[in-house]
Amino acid sequence: MSIHLNCDTRIITSDLATVPESVRYAIEDVERDLAARLGRSTNSETAHGDAGNIRLRALTAKPAEAAVPERYVSHVQDGDLLLEAGDDLGFIHGLYAISRTVLGVTDLWFWNDQHIEPTAAIEIVDDFRIESKPDAVRYKGFFINDEVLLEDWSVDNDPELPWRRAFETILRLGGNTVIPGSGQRGEPHLALARRMGLYINQHHATPLGAQMFSEAYPGVEPKWPEEQDRFEALWRRAVEANRDGRTIWTLGFRGQGDTPFWASDPRYTTDETRGQVMSEVIRRQYDLVRELDPEAPCSVYLYGESMDLYRKGVLRFPDNVIKIWSDNGFGRMVSRRQGNDNPRINAMPDAADSGRNGIYYHASFYDLQAANHITPLCVNPRDMVRELEEVLARGGNDLWIINSSNIKPHAFTLDLIARLWREGHVDVDAAEYEYAARYFGGGLHSPLCTFSPSRQDRDPEPRLDDEAPNLTVIRSVVDGIEGYWKAAVSYGPNWDDKAGEQFFNHVPRMLAVQFMRDRDHADPELAWMCDLGGVDAHDLADQVSYYRALCEEGATRYRELDRVDEIAALQAEETDVHAARLIRDSVLLQARLYRHCTTGAALVCRALQDGFAGHWRRAFYHAGLAREEYLAADQAMRTREHGKWHGFWRNDCLTDVKQTAQVLEALMGYLRAMGDGPHYYQWKRDFLYPKWEKDVMVIMNMENHETDQQIFDAMKTAWQD
Repeated sequence: MSIHLNCDTRIITSDLATVPESVRYAIEDVERDLAARLGRSTNSETAHGDAGNIRLRALTAKPAEAAVPERYVSHVQDGDLLLEAGDDLGFIHGLYAISRTVLGVTDLWFWNDQHIEPTAAIEIVDDFRIESKPDAVRYKGFFINDEVLLEDWSVDNDPELPWRRAFETILRLGGNTVIPGSGQRGEPHLALARRMGLYINQHHATPLGAQMFSEAYPGVEPKWPEEQDRFEALWRRAVEANRDGRTIWTLGFRGQGDTPFWASDPRYTTDETRGQVMSEVIRRQYDLVRELDPEAPCSVYLYGESMDLYRKGVLRFPDNVIKIWSDNGFGRMVSRRQGNDNPRINAMPDAADSGRNGIYYHASFYDLQAANHITPLCVNPRDMVRELEEVLARGGNDLWIINSSNIKPHAFTLDLIARLWREGHVDVDAAEYEYAARYFGGGLHSPLCTFSPSRQDRDPEPRLDDEAPNLTVIRSVVDGIEGYWKAAVSYGPNWDDKAGEQFFNHVPRMLAVQFMRDRDHADPELAWMCDLGGVDAHDLADQVSYYRALCEEGATRYRELDRVDEIAALQAEETDVHAARLIRDSVLLQARLYRHCTTGAALVCRALQDGFAGHWRRAFYHAGLAREEYLAADQAMRTREHGKWHGFWRNDCLTDVKQTAQVLEALMGYLRAMGDGPHYYQWKRDFLYPKWEKDVMVIMNMENHETDQQIFDAMKTAWQD
């Protein structure tokens, strides 16, 4: 016997003594999903008489099973769809599992603008059953870091709604943990994250989530052990304020900002003394947490200087503290590059280590050098998956914190990582196909549920035949995902030395500024780039020449990728306007950003090389063309702001492609001064006067001087005919 869900279906909680607030949030979300899929009856009583409800009940399994955190099971019973769980996170994950498997509402529905096709009813067969299984990672979730796009954006005039959807996404993906913003900027979102049932972890720069010492005690030097009492007062206050919620306490000791503590206290000059201080502080923090929140898990980020000290054996802490190992921001478990220092120290968890281990891993990164922030990670996803599978093989399964930044640009990467934290392994080819089918191809299967009693909660294998109407769209999206990493520029010998969009914005700005500042000498801050490329750059001209070759190589590939993705969008429009729009919002936008930025960066190099040769007009012209490319990149983002996404890309202030255009505007002014200053009349005569008047000069000019843009426009008219 089957049951039917229809517009009269309700979520019934009368079997629960109390309904936690966190579960009420999930109920509200699934009620929204029910209304979207099945509509909503206007009658308070059941109109059809045959509607099954979704009923919540405390798990009645054996005590050992009921005690498993986040466990749930859902099956048909007495004409309803019964959801049983042992705790609030079990109910939350179970509700979202029903939304996913029964209603067809996907984990990333919000970020991928899922179109939910209404239906009158959904039949659920009698042997339907979904049941949770242990995930590969115990604590897992997002660090919503560098959140400049989310912070400047609101949905339905509600600036908190994007954060609610972000936290919902973590839970839908099976996660349970969040760092809700960067340092103190995350505090406004802490309460919502807690209300929704998430564990709170803290940024490595703000241990215990405490107020920064220099903020609390302005004018007092943050020294240890001299100011131990003041430090401990801040830590105690932070723990007492948050001990009633779920917390994974971050222990550590850094400077006043994202720097080593000895940057402001140079008394500690050896690894031993630095390690001793950090070990003392961590132990004191640990004891304080155990006093006030005895059962809470604790973690230490082995990031930057702390990993180096731990590897050297001078940083110590209790065995049950979770060590969080960190990738380099480009998908590889090695130490990050800082300035020109790139030691690439192995940052994989040690399989022989008897303690607890986790990772801090970047889907998004910001380094002012070569990382990706407004575009996806540029490495082959198979390399990323292999790296994370090795993390698990080495025991790194206690805590995964994934830097998701603003989520939307990184949706596929986050989906892939979430598969790993749930299942422990991923077939990338299948994952790409399933992702494309789910979000661009109308779904993998009908929302009608025909699962056997042993069916686990996650999608079945894709079953689309060669005649499927959206198969062309699905394949083109997979080609776009694959083409994206294949087009990436390699700036070094390692598989993770792939250039994100910052490489084509920060580097050209640095080269342009150095040219204006001192064009006879190399920019010392770009030594890392040439060192990785094996280039002996003696001066700025060498740096420019090497960088130009990389950019031109990339521009060729990205132009082709842009063309292919544009064709895919045009073809999709013939059968599915929604899919076409999503292609333009994602794979095509990514290709277009790189096309414009690589082309612009190559033109910057041409302008500087013209300047080295004293060809100031050509230098000015090529700088103007480069500026146009970066303005086009900014416009490419802004044109994808439709519906709820209005204003989403407005605050691109980290990569900041429009800032690159502003720097090039300054460069144009410099080049014009060199070639046409100080009186600024010759270029006007050459490009705006008729031929017969150019060489006849009675007076220099009879009109106001043109702006740089007006002179550039005149050059384009003359040279592009």
